[in-house]
Amino acid sequence: METAADPTGAENVQGSTVAPGEWHYAPDLPIENNPLFTWPWNWRRIAAYHRDYWLTLSEVSLFLIIAVGGWALSAPWFGDMTTLSAGWVGSILALNYGLVILVAGGFHLFFYTLRRQGDDRKYVAQFGHRGGGRFTFGRQVHDNMFWSLASGVPIWTGYEVLLLWTHANGWAPAISFTANPVLFIALILATGPWVAFHFYWGHRLLHTGPFYRHVHALHHRNVNIGPWSGISMHPVEHCIYFSSLLVHLIVPSHPVLVMFHGYMLALSAIFGHTGFHELLLGKSRRMMVGHFHHQLHHRYFECNYGSVDFPLDAWFGTFHDGSKAARQRLRERLGPR
Repeated sequence: METAADPTGAENVQGSTVAPGEWHYAPDLPIENNPLFTWPWNWRRIAAYHRDYWLTLSEVSLFLIIAVGGWALSAPWFGDMTTLSAGWVGSILALNYGLVILVAGGFHLFFYTLRRQGDDRKYVAQFGHRGGGRFTFGRQVHDNMFWSLASGVPIWTGYEVLLLWTHANGWAPAISFTANPVLFIALILATGPWVAFHFYWGHRLLHTGPFYRHVHALHHRNVNIGPWSGISMHPVEHCIYFSSLLVHLIVPSHPVLVMFHGYMLALSAIFGHTGFHELLLGKSRRMMVGHFHHQLHHRYFECNYGSVDFPLDAWFGTFHDGSKAARQRLRERLGPR
């Protein structure tokens, strides 16, 4: 999560911390990492960060509600998961398809097709790439939809099915909220930092030599990103990205935790690639959607490989906080590139 945006918006790009004209809209800069990893601890900042993360209308609180509600409503229909069957496997696949189409398709319709918000809170003024040989089918949105739906959702579902089947058979450690509510909540809280930790190392790998040229370059066709860009990846990248879920084979888990983790990977990527910092709901109500930290990565490539939930970028010198000073440090680190 990034620092809260200034509700007045446009003047954020006029200050001394960012080059004029670099962004159509930028949040308050410099962006910061999770204060939990900053010593000495500032309890007020830590409390505010996690309050905004969990106790407001945010993508994370929304995903948790969907996971709890989805499992409560769907479990009776899934039946016996100890045996792989087309019934419950197909139901999970259909659920995941429905969520991705609803979220990515809904954001695309609202922000890009109907343009109900115009360019207010949009990082870049342009609305995507309409053509070009670099995109499958010659259009960005068709390219992104194809890779998201033909590869992303099936691979995500494959991992989820494996984990639910494994836990149903008692082959992996299990936990319930009623038996151990403290550990259950602790595992929910740890999901974001774990996703960020795993994403950083997988992403660094994907930016090396043949992995970038033959795999990750497909995702980076999207310089000007949109909602369908979120999980538009090569199948090899999908396998690496969603392998974060395999931690549930080791750590005590529950179907709600597996589903929530999957949403933190798939749906959060869609939120983070909207290209808009906030979804405006009336004049005063709004919901954070974009991830400016990752927007910087799509512009400059060799920075911000993880997320602000776990500050590996800061620890390994690849953090770009959006400021002019960070841009200069990137130039010095990369040289002619």
